[in-house]
Amino acid sequence: MQGSVRRRGVLAARAVSKRYGTIVAVDRIDLDVPRGEVFGLLGSNGAGKTTLLKIFATLLRPDSGHATVGGIDAVADPMGVRRLIGFVPETPALYEKLTGREFLHLVARLRGLPAKEADRGIQGVVDLLHMEAEIDREADGLSRGMRQKLALASAMFHRPPVLLLDEPTNGLDPRFTKILKEWLRGYARDGNTVVLSTHVTQVAESVCDRVGIVSEGRVAALGTVREVLSASGSSSLEDAFSVVVGGP
Repeated sequence: MQGSVRRRGVLAARAVSKRYGTIVAVDRIDLDVPRGEVFGLLGSNGAGKTTLLKIFATLLRPDSGHATVGGIDAVADPMGVRRLIGFVPETPALYEKLTGREFLHLVARLRGLPAKEADRGIQGVVDLLHMEAEIDREADGLSRGMRQKLALASAMFHRPPVLLLDEPTNGLDPRFTKILKEWLRGYARDGNTVVLSTHVTQVAESVCDRVGIVSEGRVAALGTVREVLSASGSSSLEDAFSVVVGGP
């Protein structure tokens, strides 16, 4: 179930593979994600979606093939890629004894942002995610949901052209999940690119322009939600997922 249109994307993978010992996590994946799209990687735990996302984020080197972001090779010029992206891992690492605001200002300094630009960006995400009441608390005293919002804020506040989000709604209640989804759609409409990895089909169905269902390290289905539903003979993305990867 592959889409028929071949596009050279802002993110592109060409025959990308990655092994962990004898386990093949990513198996010769080809993928293009264009500018202005919210793209969802769907898959069960261990399917390979997180590994692929980390390759694009320059945290893992592929064993073979090439991954590019904005035309920059993720292996040859990782720093060039990192200047273009914001990344949220599935389990964010925070500096436990820094307050949320201190952490965001540290990220801003590491990115070389001018102070006024950093202040505007940080305040913008604090307002968006309703973090004002807790932003000046140390990270080790934050709830799981607030830690997730802080990780999202650190990836978003400088408005990178590419966002890579691994299970971005983890720990968020329905109200903030809705806020995040609406923001991501608007962010893509502004010409930015979002790739999110999730196993929650309802999130992908409601926010993504296209989805790729990853199974055993390969993209087993690719297209708009409507295309994937049609090709699988399903009425929901949850059912299509079961058809593609196998299961009840």
